[in-house]
Order: sequence, then structure tokens, then C-alpha cells
Amino acid sequence: MPQDSTKIQAYLDLSWAFLRKDLEASLRYADSAEQLSEKLELLSFLAESNRVKSFALSGMGKYDEAETGLDKALSLFSRLDNQKMIVDTKVEFGWLKQIQSQYEAAMEYYMEALPLAEELHYKNNEARIHSYMGGIYKIQKQYAKAIDHYRTALGIVENLNIKPGISACLTNIASTYNEMGTYDSALVYNKRALFLKKELGDDLGTGRVLNNLGVVYNNLESFDEAERSFSEAFSYAKKVNNPKLIATVQYGMVSSVFGKGEYQKSIELAKELLGSIDSLADLDLKVKIHQKMAKAYEKMGDYQNAYLNASKGQILSDSLYNERILKVTNDLEAKYQNEQKTKEIALLASEKELQTLQLNKRENERNAIIALAVLALLISGLLYNQYRIKQKTNNELQALDKAKSNFFANISHEFRTPLTLIKGPVERLEQNPDEKLDREDIKMIRRNTNRVLGLVNQLLDLSRIDQGSLKLKATEGDIYKCLRAAASSFNSHAAQRNMDFRVSIPDGILWAAFDRDKLEKIVYNLLSNAFKFSDDGELVTFGANYGNGELNIQVSDSGRGISEEKLPFIFDRFYQVDSGSTKEREGSGIGLSLSKDLVELMDGTITVSSEEGKGTYFTVQIPIEKIETRQSKSKKMAKPIAKDFPKAQTSDLAKPDKRNLPKVLLVEDNEDMRQFIKGHLQKDYLIQEAVNGQDGLKKAVSNPPDLVVTDLMMPKMDGIDLCKQLKTKVETSHIPIIMLTARAGVENKIEGLETGADDYLTKPFAANELLARAKNLIQQRQKLRELFSKSKATVDPKEIAVNSIDQKFLEQVLELLEKEHSDPAFGVSQMQKELAMSKTQLHRKLKALTNETPGELLRNFRLKRAAQLLSQKADTVTQIAYQVGFNNLSYFAKCFKERFGVPPSSY
Repeated sequence: MPQDSTKIQAYLDLSWAFLRKDLEASLRYADSAEQLSEKLELLSFLAESNRVKSFALSGMGKYDEAETGLDKALSLFSRLDNQKMIVDTKVEFGWLKQIQSQYEAAMEYYMEALPLAEELHYKNNEARIHSYMGGIYKIQKQYAKAIDHYRTALGIVENLNIKPGISACLTNIASTYNEMGTYDSALVYNKRALFLKKELGDDLGTGRVLNNLGVVYNNLESFDEAERSFSEAFSYAKKVNNPKLIATVQYGMVSSVFGKGEYQKSIELAKELLGSIDSLADLDLKVKIHQKMAKAYEKMGDYQNAYLNASKGQILSDSLYNERILKVTNDLEAKYQNEQKTKEIALLASEKELQTLQLNKRENERNAIIALAVLALLISGLLYNQYRIKQKTNNELQALDKAKSNFFANISHEFRTPLTLIKGPVERLEQNPDEKLDREDIKMIRRNTNRVLGLVNQLLDLSRIDQGSLKLKATEGDIYKCLRAAASSFNSHAAQRNMDFRVSIPDGILWAAFDRDKLEKIVYNLLSNAFKFSDDGELVTFGANYGNGELNIQVSDSGRGISEEKLPFIFDRFYQVDSGSTKEREGSGIGLSLSKDLVELMDGTITVSSEEGKGTYFTVQIPIEKIETRQSKSKKMAKPIAKDFPKAQTSDLAKPDKRNLPKVLLVEDNEDMRQFIKGHLQKDYLIQEAVNGQDGLKKAVSNPPDLVVTDLMMPKMDGIDLCKQLKTKVETSHIPIIMLTARAGVENKIEGLETGADDYLTKPFAANELLARAKNLIQQRQKLRELFSKSKATVDPKEIAVNSIDQKFLEQVLELLEKEHSDPAFGVSQMQKELAMSKTQLHRKLKALTNETPGELLRNFRLKRAAQLLSQKADTVTQIAYQVGFNNLSYFAKCFKERFGVPPSSY
């Protein structure tokens, strides 16, 4: 018997060892352990065999079989009264439900297991439960709750020094930051996790983390880095023979290749991946693959295959939806039947209860006496506890009084940021006497002057909070606009210190009732703190978004951070981080405390995480009720207040259908500069805005303007690359470009002009000069179009083209018309096919170059050729009409007279 049990344990050890390396091998060893345990009637080994078996089966996508194994294991552990293994199995049941998207059932298992784990001081499983619950909140996009649970789990496993658990928590946190769009943090946590996975020899975990890194690099558009990560991940996935991970990594490779513009290769990889997956569990992945193939075919101009793949993706998506609906229906039916059985059992129990009621009466009376005695003891304990709390409060008040005595010596520190923001533009004016301060700079100075006064008022706010007399004064407005204004006040300060200050606020409107003054105080205090504790040249980020009825604000910096022992006290009144190296950076100690009080006054929460040497991250969540009807109303009322509220985008609403004006695409990442240029151009032009080169390229291709005005230095894609892209694409090569830059060097100007820019302006520039250059370029293009339309026969493409690409395109068009114009069956559709352009692209291109649609161009070419032949008396009118492609003589005569003013016979 001992030898047999040793053999079973060996099988189990091997099954666990192969679980992350070879699922088939792991399943074989688990089956062997189960058979031997069942033969020898060793219940504990039998339960453990079924448990490990469920892991292997779930990894292979066989969820029903895995659930059967866990059912058996849970039943056996319950018979054995093994509480720890009951907790383990319930957690694993929850995880199995979770990976099948049955989140409600999963949460029920976790909530049953968590109190048992806490009662047993089963810390490892407490961490697992928090980690899995974090995963559910992440799927539901409740990222703050997800991060909280993941950090709780991380803290537990770090205390226990469980490296596999640490690596799992790091991976989960990284994944959450990736979904939030905080890619830098995602990279940091993924790399930490990768180091641990490799150190532990966890091949499956290493493959998954490498895949996650590839996804983050794809999001950052670092496609070469992404391919390297996916390639290494693929090796590990093959090594452990995990089909699901193999397919996931292959899809990541498809996305990387697609992102690099290698569309044919992405299609080949996608086809190979489709051929390797076949189970219903991979329907989600199949939908994504067909959608990606549809986009790739569309980019290549193969619209038939694009449509076929889009249709297949939709069919699979509908099939997946129907399958899930059926599963939900079956679950509901099972729940209903279970409830009916429960009611029957309850009815029988109530009848039995009536029979025993009299017997229990005396026992109940005794219990009531005991309960009263216990209640009396509890009340006594509570009174004693209140006394102790009161004593503790008195001691804390004494400490607070001591802190107040040091407060006035440090109050000046709180004034540094607003004074610096006032000082920055003034110094710039002093250094550049010829450069005038624009209105936004003056507004910023005024805002920060008021802010200095506001800091003094913070002391009064603290007093009102202590007295409970501070109330919210909510008024309706655009929260995003308020946050943009608050964050923009730090632009000058960041520029002076050469800091990377990144602001991420949605472009839309968030109309709601809120207390503007108190929200601004929260933002100013958090950003002031971030700048104070960061050195010159470091990174400060400010982000805001709205979801699930909450306004979420994130402020982070890459500064020195706060030590773990001091972190719990930073929201305490007058508390200051007592460090000699950072003493000069500290304020009065009221900012964060006041921020916390104001957030709580709004029924919100504020949390902080920090790591010394890496920076600090604040998160604020405030319940906000969005007002939809007010938003629409604000759009309708935008026109009369456009001057005071430039971000309301009133130019789009100022009778756009009635103004027949040239379109100008303004590409500028600086909001103030964009609004300045827009203010001078919008009177004479229809303005379309883009915040960076990548955005500008997308808008120029989708809706070509008459002129592009672009900055040189921008994120994602600079002006040089934007100009190269526009001038090398057939559909946009004709668009004139004016390049704006703060670089005044001759080399920079030559580089800009060599990329195809039609004009170059150095900042600071006169607005009238920009207007004059824009007008000249647009008029120049208009004259070239008129030259083409007025020509009586043919025109040299060199005369109306401004670059070699346009010239080559026109030569190709005219050559095609010369070749095919005599064929009556030749029309616009044939022209599209020969030129390999879509209907929309061809229409826009020819309209921009010749001021004629493709149909008009073909008809006028035939008419001009007919006029040429008639003037030479080459043949009869009838024969000439047939020669130039008209098979309807009356229509030919009508078109000819409209074009030349006389009938063909009189020409």
C-alpha cells in the first residue's frame, strides 16, 4: 500500500509539472493517478487526481469535462472535510466559469471561498481570489476596482515571497494598464513579470507575458518590437503545446504585420491561422481574423475579398451570439428548476418545523436570555471602545496642533506653482520684446493670479470643512472643458522646466452639474504635487475619462516617489514628507488633505500608489450624472458664443451647407496655436482640425482639403513625414501644403521644402502673411483647373500638374482617353478599373486637378476631339460623332452645342 500511494503521488507530481509544458502529458499522468486511486479506494488521491485533471482539460478548451472533474473533486473533499482543498476547488470552479464568460457564477464561487480562506488564514488563496475578481472587473471595464484587487493580491504574495503569484499579479496589472491605454506602465509591469516567469522556468507563463508585450508594442505602433515578442512567444507556445496560446500569438503576428502595412503577408498568416483552429471555443478569434483580413483586402483595393471576409466575420459573430443566448436560456431554465425544488424542500421543512415548534419554545426562551446577556456585553464593549477612541482623538488633536505651529513657516511653498505659471509667459515676453502675448496667455496669467488668491482661500475651506459648513455649489457646464483649462495652466511651467507634460482628455463634451471651483482645486493640487516632486525633464501625465457614471481622473509623475512607510500619511492634514533632499519641494501640507476632503464631499474616492525612484500615481473617482439633453442644447447655442468658447467647434455649425468656401486642413498639436490659426482662417475657409500628423493624414485621405497647414514638430507623426506621405499618395499629391515650425534654421527649411511642402513659415509669423500665402496657393490651383477646362483640344499635363506624381497621373488618364474614347462602351467604371482607383478616389482626384468629374472629363474629351476633327473637316458630322464614341446623334448635338455654343454642323 505505501508503494502504491507513492506511485500515485509520483503521477500527480508529474501531472502538475507538465501542466504548463505539455497538456497531453499532464492529462495522461492525471488519468493514471485517478485509475490507481479509484482501484485502491484512496479518496484524497482520487480527489486530487480529478482536480489536476480539470486544469489540463480546461487548458485544452474541454470545459464541460473539466467541470465534471471539479464536481467530483469538490464532493470528495467535502466528504473528507478538507477545508483548505474545498477553498482551492471553489476558487478553481470560479476560474473555470470565468474563462467561459459566466461572470455571475464565477463571482458566487469567489464570494463563497473568500471568507473561508480568510478564516483559515489561507493567504495564498486569498491572493488568487482577489486576482480572479480583479480579472472580472477588468472585463467589465471597472479598471479602478480591478487595479485595487490586483494590488491587494500582489501585496499578499509579496509578503509570502511566492514568486509565481507575484509574476501572475504583475501580468494582470500590466494587462489592465494596457486596456486603459497606459502603455508605459503596461510595459514596465510586463517586463517585471517576464523576468520572474523565465527565472521560474514557467514556459507557459513566459509565452503569455511575451504575447502581452507584443500586444502593448502593437498599441504603441512599435511593430518590429511586437514581432520579436510574438516570435519568442510562439516558440514557448509550441514548446508547451498550448493550442489556445499558439492561436492567440499567431493573431498578434497578423496584427503586427498589418500594422507595418504588409497587407498581403498579414492575409497569408491569417489564412494559415484559420486552417489551424477548428473548435467552437475559438469563434471569437475567428471573427477577429476575418475582420482583420477584410481590412487588409480593403487596403489592397481587393473589395470583393474584403466584403467576403467581412460577411464571414459577421456570420460567425451572429453564430457566437446565438450560441451564448442558448446557453443563457439553458442556465435560466436550470435555475428555475432548482428554485422549484428548493421551494418543495422548504415546504416540507416548514411542516416539520410546525411539529417541533412547541418543543423548541423553551429552548428559544433560554436563547433569548443568553442573547440579551451577550448584547449587554457588546454595548459595554462599545462604550469602552468609544472611550478609547475619544482618548486617541485627543492625542491626535494635540499632534495636529503641533503640526499647525509649523504650518505658517511653510505656507509660501503652496504659492510656487501658480506664481511660476504667471512668471513663465512674462519672462518669455521679456526675452522676446517683439512677440506679443496672445489672449490665451493673458487669460492664463489672470487664471493663475486668481489661483494665488484661491490658495489663501484653502485655509478658509479647511476651517469650513472642520465645521461641516462647506457645501457644494453645483452648476451645469462642460467638465472636460474645465479640466482642459486647469491642465493648460501648467503648459508654460512644464516648458520652462523642459518637462514632458502629457494631457489626455476626450475631445467631446461632458455636460453635467458640478462644483467647478472645488474640482479645479483638486486638479491644481494634484498637478502641483506632481510637478513639485519631479525633476526637470521628467514626465507628468494628466488624464480624464467618464464611464459607469463616474468621472475618472489620473495624475502621475516619474519623479522620486514616496516611501512605503510614509505613503499612508500623505492625506493627513499638514503632513509633509520629511526628506532632506526633497524639503525644498514640499508645500504646506494642506493640498492633498484638502483634495481628499473635497473628493469625499463629492461622494468620491481618491487613491495613491507610489514607488521610490519611479514616481507616484493618483486616481480620483467622482460620481457624476451626465446630462444628455444639455449637451445637445449646448451644440445648438454654440454659434452666438463662439468667441468665448472656441472649443465648442462652432465653425462646423456656422451654416456649413451654405458656405461654398475652400477647405483647409489644420494639423497642429498645440491647442492654443490651433485656435489662434483657426481664428484667422475660418472667415475665408472651412476649417478641419487634426491634433497630430497621423490624424491629419487620415483626414486628408478620407476627405481631401484644398490646402493643408501643418506644424513640423508633432507627436505620432511629424510634419516632415506627413508631407512625404501626402505627396507620395496619388489621391493627395495635388494638395498644397504650408509648413509651420519654430525651427528657423536654413537646413530645416530646405528639409521641409524637399519633402514637397509648397510653402514654409517660421514661427512667430504674421497672421496676414499666412492668409496671403494660403490665398495664393489655392488661387494657383484654381487657375490650373481653369486652364484645363478652357482648353479646346488637349493640354500638356505639365501645364496643370505641380509635381511629378500628378503629371504622371494625368498623362496616364489622357493616354487612356486617347486610346478608348472612340469606344461607346467605354465609361467611368472602365476608367476606374484601368486606373485601379475607387469611384470616390477617382472623382476627388480629377475634380481637384481638372475641376471636372470623371464623366464630364470623358464627355468633354470626346467633344474637344470632335471639334478638332470638325475644324479640319475630316469627315461628316455623323461619322465624327461615331468616331469619338457617341452612338446617339441627338445627344451628341445637344452636348456639343452646350459646350461650344453652336451645333456641330455650324462649327
